[in-house]
This record gives sequence, C-alpha cells and structure tokens, in this order.
Amino acid sequence: MVESRKNMSKIENYKWTSLIDLTNKGLSQFNAVGEKMNCSQIMRNAGLDWSVQMTPAQSTNDGKTITSDKFFNLVKDNKEILVGGLTNQYHPMQNEKLAELGDYFAKKVKINFEHCFSYDNDKSITFLANTNGSFNIGDDVVKNYLMFNNFHTGRDKTKINTTNISIWCSNTYMEALKDNDQFMLAITHRIEFNSSLENLVKNKIDLALKSNEQYKEQALALDAVKLKEQDLLKYFILVYGDKELFSEFDKHGKKDYSFFNGLSGHQQVKRCYGIWHDTIESNGKTFKLQNTGNAVRKDTLWKAFNCVTYNEDHLRGGIDNSSSRLKNTFTSNGLGNVKTKAMNTALELAAA
Repeated sequence: MVESRKNMSKIENYKWTSLIDLTNKGLSQFNAVGEKMNCSQIMRNAGLDWSVQMTPAQSTNDGKTITSDKFFNLVKDNKEILVGGLTNQYHPMQNEKLAELGDYFAKKVKINFEHCFSYDNDKSITFLANTNGSFNIGDDVVKNYLMFNNFHTGRDKTKINTTNISIWCSNTYMEALKDNDQFMLAITHRIEFNSSLENLVKNKIDLALKSNEQYKEQALALDAVKLKEQDLLKYFILVYGDKELFSEFDKHGKKDYSFFNGLSGHQQVKRCYGIWHDTIESNGKTFKLQNTGNAVRKDTLWKAFNCVTYNEDHLRGGIDNSSSRLKNTFTSNGLGNVKTKAMNTALELAAA
C-alpha cells in the first residue's frame, strides 16, 4: 500500500457524501452561513417546520379495524408514522417549540443559526448555532457551536449541548462527555421563558466557550508532538485495535504499514492511515480524499487525532450509513464515544 502511493501519478477523487459538510458557504436548504438567521428562520428555510401528533394505534382483526385505547403512534403531518407503541405518558416536543427556544438564545446572547440537519428518517433534528467562539492553529480553524437536538423517537429527550467543528473538514468533537450534566440541558415539552431560563441560557454559552478553550489547549498540546510512521500506526492501533494487535505490532520487525499487508480486518486503523495520506481504498481502487484538512496541518498528533474524527464523521460504515454517523456525531462522540478515547490516548502519548 505504501509503495503504490509513491508510484501514483493521478487518482480519482473519492465521492464525498457526508451529510455534515459545512465547508460550503452561502445559503442553501440546510446551510445559512453569514445569513444571520434565528432558529425559526433556518427551520422554515429547511422545510422542518412540520408537526407531530399522537394518534391511537390501530390494527385489523378479521377485516375489522381495532383502535387501541392504550397505545399510540407518533405521526408526522397526519401521514407518516415515525414511531409506534407509545403510551399517553409520552409528550412530543414540536420542532417549532425548540426553535422558539433557539430564538430566545439568539436574542439574549446574540448568536446566529448556521446549519440544521434532519436524519434517522426525520426522527432526529439538529440545529447548529455559532457561539462566536473559535481558535486557530496556524491556518486550521475550529469553531464552537451550540446544538439544539430534537428527537421523535419516543425515548430520547430534547437536548442542548455543545460541539467544536473544524471549518476545513467539518470534523466534530464534544468536550466533557463524561459530565453530561455540565454541557447538556434536558428540555421538557413545557418551557417557561423567565429569568431562570435567561440565566441558564447565559450559563450554557459560558460553558460552551469554556469547552472551546479547553479543546484549544488540548489541540495545542497535540500539535507540539511530531509523528513518525511507527508512532502514527501505534496511535491508530491504540484507538481502534486491541491489546493483542498492539502487542503483535510492537514485536514486528519492520514497524511500518507493511505489518498490515495480508492482514484481514482492522478497517478503521487502515482507513485512518489512508486519511493521513488523503487517500481511501474502496472496491480494490485507491481514491483521493477531499476536505481532510491535512493541507493546513503538520504531521503531528493533532493531525492524527483529526484522522479519527474525519473517519467517524464522514466515512465509517460507508455511503449508506450517513444517517447513523450523524446520530453518533450529535448525540455522542462517535460510535462508542471513540473520539473521546482518541483524544485521551493522544494526550497520554503527548505527555509521555
């Protein structure tokens, strides 16, 4: 694989199909960078101003329709059933109600909503508001956002939390997931717009900006550590592999990518190594990856960490798994919170 890269003259671009592509500018259905929109405006622009309601579940028996008095379906615009088997204890949160809360944030702390997403077959909605917090590492720019997440799943609570996003590759990272209460605000279907909520809003912004500052400190620590190929592969193995694989690599005579030649599995390790080189293997062919952010990063632990976040946000699971990736992006730190593991592992290596 390494030799083939050295001999490549020109390869095709890989079709970049990520739903979280924030690299484009200007106004589109789900993208309103620079448009100074509040949450309701971007919601209507994206066509997400539909409503849901609880309707009694129905079944048929011997050609007769039976209407349940115990179980309900959550129905979108009186047509599409989003989820069934609910009881009257479930109270749906309308997208418009969450947008109203977003508008309150926008007014009180002067933030603008720039992006929104609908995924998991409309069971999940996310609005992103730029907090105006950001940092630079050279030409690499990371911005801080509040995420307003609404769920029509029958189990997940509406939440507001914070994330950091690279503008070059749209990689995301959430700080302090070990303390969800610090960065997540669970919302009920009843919202009272009073002084208590205003204080909570201001506190949420302060916490979001603090998370961005903490992420900056971590990023600078990682960017100070240059990597050779041996260290790079060790890092990816520590994040995605297991102790047995790491032990085998550590004992291997030639500690470079040749270790993986003929070794089946370990797709995530191999893919991250490809991302480091702006390439991806697919169906026996090598393609050039776009928007990796590598052009503005040095060969450091910071770049290696971003290979993991890029994989989780844009590639893992393939083209048909983009909706699941978005859910992992906005409700956790990648599948199984692997981004948290990637950061902790990188910080341990930086401190060694």
